[in-house]
Amino acid sequence: MRHRSKRFAFSAAGVVVTLVAALLTTQLASNNTAAATARSVSTGEIAAGVLSVSQSYPGGLPALLGLFATGECAGAESYDSAPPACRSILDRISQAGAGQQFPERIPDVADEPDDTPAPEEPRDPTDTLTPELIDAMEAAGAPADLIEGLRQDPPVLPEQYRTWFGFPDDQPPPDPTPTSTVLPPPTSTTRTSLPTTITTDTSTTITEPTTTTTTLPSTTTTVPTTTTTVPSTTTTVPTTTTTVPTTTTTGPTTTTTTVTLPTTTTTSTTTTTAAPPPPPDPLLVAVGDSVTSGHEARPPAIGPVWRTTCDDPGFNAANPGSSWAGVLRGLIGVAWPRYFNFAHSGSSTTDVLTTVPYTNPCGVVSQPVVPQIGDATAVLRRWPSRPGWANVAVATAGINDTNWVPTATQLVSRQLGFPVTQWVAPAPRWAVANRVACNDWVFGNPAGNPGAPPGAVPPAWNGVAVSGVITANVANIALQLITADPGAQVRQLLYYIWARDANLPANCVQAAQRATGMLNGWIQIGILIAQIVWAFFGGNANRIQAVCALGWFNGPGFVQMRLMSWGIPNWAFLPGWPHPNAAGRGALAGCVNGTLPRAPGGGIA
Repeated sequence: MRHRSKRFAFSAAGVVVTLVAALLTTQLASNNTAAATARSVSTGEIAAGVLSVSQSYPGGLPALLGLFATGECAGAESYDSAPPACRSILDRISQAGAGQQFPERIPDVADEPDDTPAPEEPRDPTDTLTPELIDAMEAAGAPADLIEGLRQDPPVLPEQYRTWFGFPDDQPPPDPTPTSTVLPPPTSTTRTSLPTTITTDTSTTITEPTTTTTTLPSTTTTVPTTTTTVPSTTTTVPTTTTTVPTTTTTGPTTTTTTVTLPTTTTTSTTTTTAAPPPPPDPLLVAVGDSVTSGHEARPPAIGPVWRTTCDDPGFNAANPGSSWAGVLRGLIGVAWPRYFNFAHSGSSTTDVLTTVPYTNPCGVVSQPVVPQIGDATAVLRRWPSRPGWANVAVATAGINDTNWVPTATQLVSRQLGFPVTQWVAPAPRWAVANRVACNDWVFGNPAGNPGAPPGAVPPAWNGVAVSGVITANVANIALQLITADPGAQVRQLLYYIWARDANLPANCVQAAQRATGMLNGWIQIGILIAQIVWAFFGGNANRIQAVCALGWFNGPGFVQMRLMSWGIPNWAFLPGWPHPNAAGRGALAGCVNGTLPRAPGGGIA
């Protein structure tokens, strides 16, 4: 779900590049064991190298995505400890991309979706706008201007309640130019083997981070056709001040006890040692978009008015929320006070990395001081992983970097008709006539389509145009998380697909699945880039993974299908569709849990 309010977004070219470089330098320089080889790398160079090497790699780019899972680098914990075949392919990638910028467009590696037609799914007859629903909304406290608009013939949805439909007129789409993360040149101490033991404090109570101010340096970013100077930017990076209790171990104490017997006196010795307090439990930290934030449309206890909560990550057993990350928390044994979910509905990868403050589609303002990634990395740095008890960091982001929501709403409008057609222009009739036509409309076709107006068909979806941005930012997010806590397990959740969706034209379900597959491919490439960069800097690349591209044939069993729902607190028209329902959240959490290795003691390895 996409919403962009008027807010200040730090330049990705300035903040992300500088911050990742600084974090990597600080973290990896903490170990004074010099690496055998030094290599300066950037995400842009590695991205260009991956695309170049993939042309001659057996199986091409799809096969190269498995480099650290099933390929030459499977099981490698760093560049220096990797087998020769792994180091050879990494060197080829680095050399092939040396000096190059991040590619603006990334190839499509998605498999073709299943073309088996799914049965038509009937719509919920109550999921429509009726006079009775409008009366109930008024009784429930809906704003007068919204009620007045909906009672017109035809119904009008005022602009301020249209946050679901994409970019408002005063906010242009994001810049499609990807930004490369430039890592600092290694010295004898920057690229090293990571420590096997990480020192942590013994506190068990987490408080919300306070903030200190860090001034980031001025940064200049050069792209192929333009030079943009990014001004000096001051951002507040959260840090947490927590009083660490003093651990006191009492040495052996000898207590003499005299027992009087008829003829014997016996002296016994008792030794008492105070046990140290237990170490803190591991963390679960989440960033991302509405899939992770807990976006959910909920039915009323009484009456017909559904309301949508944009962000409900869960806080305790009495308020478990509606995020799959909250379900994962229980599966991996993380206590509620150790669960930090900074995801927000509508967020793009750029929002995760840079946007301050952020306003979600429900009108709730968050991230007043630092972006999501700033809060997440502060928590991970404050309480790093311990051997056998690794922290877990999860993310979902990418779909909102594209205009998929406006594209999908046009298809929904064509499928549902009145009153949605009054609120958003429907896709052209020819676009839903058959599967080929819908694919041509969504992805474009230079040769045109027989049912379309003469000439080339431009793509309605801009995914390909911004694929480089998505891939670059996914790599940056993963690198910032793992840099903050090298012992953590980082998981980028891929997007799910589904069938039997009554809200989409049947001829367009395959196009929606293909778009999701393309997006997942760009995300996987971003994670591969992060893995390679992290390996060169001495880290364990296997701790960064893109996982769980689930597919649900029975869409209504796992995906919310409700459209007529209204945001809390702003009463914007905000469907629950197509976010996971309770069963979907359980499936996502269970899948991610299955990718997390266990240590002998039961914690995350």
